[in-house]
Amino acid sequence: MYLKALEVQGFKSFPDKTRISFEKNITAIVGPNGSGKSNISDAILWVMGEQRSKTLRGGKMEDVIFGGTEKRGALGFAQVSLVIDNSEHIFECDSTELMLTRRYYRSGESEYYINREAVRLKDINGLLMDTGLGRDGYSIIGQGRIAEIVSNKSTERREIFEEAAGISRYRSRKEESERKLAKTEENLLRINDKIDELEYQVEPLRKQSEVAKKYLVLRDELRIREISVWMATLDKLHAQAEAVNNDYEAAKANLESANRSLEALYASSENISERMHSKDAEAEAARGRLAQIEAKTAECDSEAAVLRANISAGAEAVQRMKNDIAEQENRVREIGVKIDENNGRIEALLQSISELNDKLNANNNVLAGCRMKMQSRENASEQLREKVNKLSVDCRSLDARIHMLTEMEKEYEGFSKAVKTVEELSRESTALWQTL
Repeated sequence: MYLKALEVQGFKSFPDKTRISFEKNITAIVGPNGSGKSNISDAILWVMGEQRSKTLRGGKMEDVIFGGTEKRGALGFAQVSLVIDNSEHIFECDSTELMLTRRYYRSGESEYYINREAVRLKDINGLLMDTGLGRDGYSIIGQGRIAEIVSNKSTERREIFEEAAGISRYRSRKEESERKLAKTEENLLRINDKIDELEYQVEPLRKQSEVAKKYLVLRDELRIREISVWMATLDKLHAQAEAVNNDYEAAKANLESANRSLEALYASSENISERMHSKDAEAEAARGRLAQIEAKTAECDSEAAVLRANISAGAEAVQRMKNDIAEQENRVREIGVKIDENNGRIEALLQSISELNDKLNANNNVLAGCRMKMQSRENASEQLREKVNKLSVDCRSLDARIHMLTEMEKEYEGFSKAVKTVEELSRESTALWQTL
């Protein structure tokens, strides 16, 4: 395992993106003081998860970002990528090359990547554990680090030895497991408290549950009954509508039947009238033969009485049929009135719709006229504006000529022709302004 390359951008004294390639034959980096040698080791330590700004020779973590110079402004982030050879698969990944990347912004946000995939700081620490690398690894020993190790307590030196022996991973896992176990025990205590608290609430909740169940049952029954009432009302309305239609059809049929019966009675009355005429003729003939047919007079009288009775009964029947017809006609008249009212409402609605359409068309025509007037007025305004501009140019030209002639008058006194010309130009200018 060896370092293959280091990419630095915005870290301390490296504002531009810089790539430093390490070959197998490179063992040291040399240079004068202040050239950035320590910054390279700080970048390697920082990309492997170092969180202590003091270790990075700074007061705060923001100090690792390039702070700017007189000729160059400060940057907003720092980024370091470390490429490590993994051909021997020391690290738990399938690739033969491992790239660790860390990016830090001035806002305090940090981002970590392993082979360009976002991870947590915990993942980087776990990957580098027991490899000698990492923020607490023994592979990187900075300035004054040896004296610090020697002067540290035995417990602190023990961590370095455990890292070198390859057991720090298990110690870290043990500590993490102990923390999780303690946290789990605390959660169990809280859960038991919650259980004890909820046991006091079980009985009231059971009663509330029974009440809620009863409410749901009654609500469903109420909904079913309401639906039944609605359906019954709807059926009743349908039945009433059908009954009205049936009554109308029956009344119409009764009217037609009554008309037919009336026609039959008229025909019967005509037949009776004809029979009465024939009987009268026979009576007249019988009177002529009165002496001869006295024996048959009683029979003729009785037949006449029977006929009169039949006529009276027929007249009563006709009167009854007329009354029935009058009643049916009244019902038909009422239904017709209702139909006429509905037709009147429909006609009124159609008329109002037509009036509204006419008003809309009239308003559209008025709007179009107003737009045309506005356009014509805008055109006239534009023409007047052009005329004013032209007259202004002419006025300025005349003012220039007047000024020139005035100067000529001062220089050449006695030239009356120039004075007259100026006066004419002045009059023309005054006339133009009056016209404007």
